[in-house]
Amino acid sequence: SWKRRDLMSLMDKISNQPQHTQVRMNITGTDGIGKSTFGASAPKPIFICAEDGLRYIDVPHFPVCETYNDILQQIKTLGSENHDYKTIVLDTTDAAEKLCQEQVKESHNIKTIEALGFGKGYTESLELFHRILKNLEALSTEKKMHVILLSHVQIRIFADPEHEPYDRYELNTHKKIASLIRAWVDFNFFANHLVTTVKSGQGFNEKHRGKTYSDKRYLFTKRTAAFDAKSRLTLPEKINFTWPSFVSECKKLTNATATTKPTINEGGQNV
Repeated sequence: SWKRRDLMSLMDKISNQPQHTQVRMNITGTDGIGKSTFGASAPKPIFICAEDGLRYIDVPHFPVCETYNDILQQIKTLGSENHDYKTIVLDTTDAAEKLCQEQVKESHNIKTIEALGFGKGYTESLELFHRILKNLEALSTEKKMHVILLSHVQIRIFADPEHEPYDRYELNTHKKIASLIRAWVDFNFFANHLVTTVKSGQGFNEKHRGKTYSDKRYLFTKRTAAFDAKSRLTLPEKINFTWPSFVSECKKLTNATATTKPTINEGGQNV
């Protein structure tokens, strides 16, 4: 029957090999940590700038986007024109979200996004941001390009249902967009200096005297109480904040023999 023929054709298409090798990554970190420098060190990068953050970095980039449609047009240009760029970098997600919100306000001729009421403005902004990611996904597939998102952070109070509320770093976007980004990327890294606590005394007299910051910067790959992070590969807890270091750690895993334990995390989470 035709149903059996269709089933057989689908069975013939089953594969254990990954379809794509292009990276979809989000780098979250504080101002000045080196997010843009990291993006500029990826293979043949070009930046889509939702903010003016490249004044001191010599890297190919489009004009700074002034509207939401500017972002879409620049992505579509890369999809339709011939070029040899290998990485698209969106700088930054929170600046892109602001352009989404401006588009919502313009569409409804309102002064504030809250004017629509019941969170409708933020829902429409989320839909616009999702369209950006879908266009980036299509570009990555068609042009075989890596996608790197750069994101600022803010400190928010986290209401842990099992513990007292505490402060943690989170993406500087609406929570729904932050959740969308975390789900969309394969690697969600937190960039920071290595922080250590200085102590004095022993036993009951032990006291925390302060914190010290290493000059060396790292990408943290696992979620902690202080920040979100995930990796679809079981990477070390921290890696050097350079593209070659990231590639090197990935190759160590993907070059492993078939008899070794799989390195893909269940559900894509590395926590």
